[in-house]
Amino acid sequence: MTTPRPTRRRRIVPVAIALAVSLVGLAAAVPTAAVAHQSSHAELLRLHATRGDAAAIVDAANRQVTLRGVNVNSLGDYYRANSSLPTVVPVTDNDWARMAARGFNVVRLLISWSSLEPRAGHISHSYLRRIHRAVDAAAAHGIYSVIDMHQDAWGKYIASPSGTVCPSGSEVAIGWDGAPDWATIIDGASTCRRGSREDSDAVLTAWDNFYADRSGIMTHLVHDWSVVAHEFRAEPAVAGFDLLNEPNHGRGANAITNLGTYYRRAIEAIRTGEHGHQAFHHAVFFETSVFGVAVDPTFSTDTNLVFAPHNYGESIGNIPLAAEFDYYQLLANGFHTPMWIGEYGWFSDPPTNQEKLGRFAAKEDALLTAGDGWWQWRQACGDPHSVGHPGGTPDAVLVHFQRNGCPGDHNLGVVPEWACTWRPYPRAAPGRLTERRSGCTGNAIIAGSTPGPGIIDVWYPGSARPTISGTNVARVHRARVDGGWIVTARVHDNYTLQATSA
Repeated sequence: MTTPRPTRRRRIVPVAIALAVSLVGLAAAVPTAAVAHQSSHAELLRLHATRGDAAAIVDAANRQVTLRGVNVNSLGDYYRANSSLPTVVPVTDNDWARMAARGFNVVRLLISWSSLEPRAGHISHSYLRRIHRAVDAAAAHGIYSVIDMHQDAWGKYIASPSGTVCPSGSEVAIGWDGAPDWATIIDGASTCRRGSREDSDAVLTAWDNFYADRSGIMTHLVHDWSVVAHEFRAEPAVAGFDLLNEPNHGRGANAITNLGTYYRRAIEAIRTGEHGHQAFHHAVFFETSVFGVAVDPTFSTDTNLVFAPHNYGESIGNIPLAAEFDYYQLLANGFHTPMWIGEYGWFSDPPTNQEKLGRFAAKEDALLTAGDGWWQWRQACGDPHSVGHPGGTPDAVLVHFQRNGCPGDHNLGVVPEWACTWRPYPRAAPGRLTERRSGCTGNAIIAGSTPGPGIIDVWYPGSARPTISGTNVARVHRARVDGGWIVTARVHDNYTLQATSA
């Protein structure tokens, strides 16, 4: 039997979020850098995160930074469920230019453990070079990269073998992305799924063995983070490292505690990897589990952390998006970290979902989040999210940030209904923001407080030259760029900047 194929993914509704809503209305020695690389991105200031009551992502000029952009999965290593269809679309210089023309200043750049360490103990230098090239290409257009260790349903190697017959009520499963073959320990468990890609015995067993560090597989992934951190230790164009995409609990009663252990060990490995000449500490991004459950707030004392949950309220799930925001904000408050929405988006019916995006934008601005990353820039016809089952075929048109025509991966352009994603926003604001409001109208109010004068950097979309006014705002400069305007001004004390279309 088959189940309807999701446009993006089949995802379990976060039970923990629903409950919360109802309650509130290793470290191994660091290797020598595998790839000699000298940063040339002086125009992108180094970023770090702060914890505490004024938690934020800030740049080297002590300005609060908002990172707004998209996910890019072109470096992902995905299972090929339909042999005639590529699983990713290469990202080109034209793609980076079009992202910049939407005012985006960040990508969540997906990488795969299976490509990074294809054999146990063997780091792929060629894959590291591919990551470097992507970071460089993005930075050439003023775009930071959050390097994300991505996985879905453990990895490529938990697909049901050919000829598998599943019991009634279950079905054969395709593989996804993440762990290499040698780190996939399933002890002969069934690959048949019962409704979600996450619930097969094989997937759960693989996670149990990861948390138990069986055959040192967690230790390997922890060590790999030290390698990646060492590679990018002097790279300001890297905004930070996302430890693991949507991890599963497994079956273990202590799985969330064990996930916190992995996070702590990976953070320590990253800090070890960053040690060296011209080193500085990057922000570390961490998530809830795939079920929306968070690790204990005391999992790490590191001061440079960003909580990066995924908000699919009123998208994949039925939870009100504002309530999901509130739940995640409660968690961020408990962690004393800034919150950055690593994934969100809608994957069908843009005219209807346009209104939801508007509410998402208003809530995000009200909470003064550190920004977001739309899932995703473009999805290939052969992506497992597109195909859904063995030998499956994609829809004729896939809806993500852009529409993609299948088969053939014909780029049908950016979805116009998603225009609110490139609304005005302060890319960097001196001191700390106290208000950020733009909705989807093209008008913006940005307020902040700074102990000393500084330069604010604002993205404003469209061809019309914006009118700038405000309090404690001087020396306004408007620079016309592809897709809009970069507005800079000198601000001081308690400032308010208003931007309106001329």
